[in-house]
Amino acid sequence: MFVIIKLLLIIALVAICYQDFKERQVYLGLLVLTGVFMSFLHFNNSDPTVYFWNIILNITVILIIYTVLFFYSLWRLKKSISQTFGLGDLLFFIALAVGFSTATFLVLFTFSLIFSLVFYISIKSNFKTKTVPLAGLQAIFIVLIYTFNWIFQWTNLYAI
Repeated sequence: MFVIIKLLLIIALVAICYQDFKERQVYLGLLVLTGVFMSFLHFNNSDPTVYFWNIILNITVILIIYTVLFFYSLWRLKKSISQTFGLGDLLFFIALAVGFSTATFLVLFTFSLIFSLVFYISIKSNFKTKTVPLAGLQAIFIVLIYTFNWIFQWTNLYAI
């Protein structure tokens, strides 16, 4: 059962990447499925009480980040949040938030953003549009993390 969920999760993350690069948007159902798969793996690898506290803390972090982005966009960029940050990106953040313990989430979230920045800067000349496929780039990073962790058993992504 877990192997099937893991394979479906990898397929969903690859599909997110493909859609975000191709269309600069991701289907809502795909983001929801990704969140469900990640949440299922997180729940089954941790204590239920710890699982729920992790989600509360992770969502709080996302809300703080989104609030800062909202005001930065409004005051500094003089644009609405919808012009500077995609809803799919926010939903992908939430999928990550329900998928990992708090410490793991903070590390993976931070490094996925760094990975996305470096990757986008290195290939941005190949894009016709100037928007960043953030959810797609983060999905690539998470696929790499999951794949290497499942193959080499580096660490328990849900332990901390």
